[in-house]
Amino acid sequence: MRVSARSRARASPFVTTPYWVSPEGTGAVLPGRGSCWERDRPCLVAQHHRRARKTGPEWGWVAVARCRAHGRAFTIYPPGHVPYGRVPLVELAPDGSAIRRNEKDGPSPLPETLLLAASDAAKGKRWPREEAREGSVRSTQRRRVALAAVFFGLLSGKTPKVDTVAAVTQLPEGVLVETGQVLAASSDFELWGRKVTSVAVDLAGQAGCVVMDRLAVLGHLAGLWGRPFRWEPRPGRLLKLGHAFWRTGSPGTDAPERKGQAGSRLHDFGARASP
Repeated sequence: MRVSARSRARASPFVTTPYWVSPEGTGAVLPGRGSCWERDRPCLVAQHHRRARKTGPEWGWVAVARCRAHGRAFTIYPPGHVPYGRVPLVELAPDGSAIRRNEKDGPSPLPETLLLAASDAAKGKRWPREEAREGSVRSTQRRRVALAAVFFGLLSGKTPKVDTVAAVTQLPEGVLVETGQVLAASSDFELWGRKVTSVAVDLAGQAGCVVMDRLAVLGHLAGLWGRPFRWEPRPGRLLKLGHAFWRTGSPGTDAPERKGQAGSRLHDFGARASP
């Protein structure tokens, strides 16, 4: 199965930050700094405007901030979303928390995320040839399954390479190599769905609460969007995803948390606090 994706390796950095939703409206938590931050020239970030989006967040827009100190603008995305994405990579609440569904009335339908296409394919569920709802046609399903395979380094000749994916995800490189070999020898769409879903499930188990960070880094390495950053309102730091933590005591950096704490899951490629 072939995949065609526009490379955006030089795309601008973007920041993920919590959004708040209330009866009075919706808004983004403004980051205290942008990717342009410099030690001797701190950022002065203000919200500039809202950009309408036909796809993505259900409220129909994303915020654009501007740093007055450096004269740069950057887009602020809600948790789970990325630039150019028609659907989220991971379903998260606007504030970044996990969504807990009420199963009393039966199982809820899976959210429409990038990996839903592979999950459906694994079950033998093929999307209709004609469009029943926006983006739900079979060609889109095949494209998203192949794109997820690219994310996980399963397609030969595509980036990121399997050794890089293994470093980012902490998944066994040998398993990824074997999975890629199986896919290269098969055009069975259901098999592709099972294999891609299996890797995604393993990643979710390994990454836990930072699975979105891993996927954001993989998409950046695949050239699909610019460098991802994530703003943490508490303690007020900007994480540059894809950079390892520095050693304890390195000047101007945050040391990794002790083993067993949530932050230690980021110790390889998850994130580094900006200086």
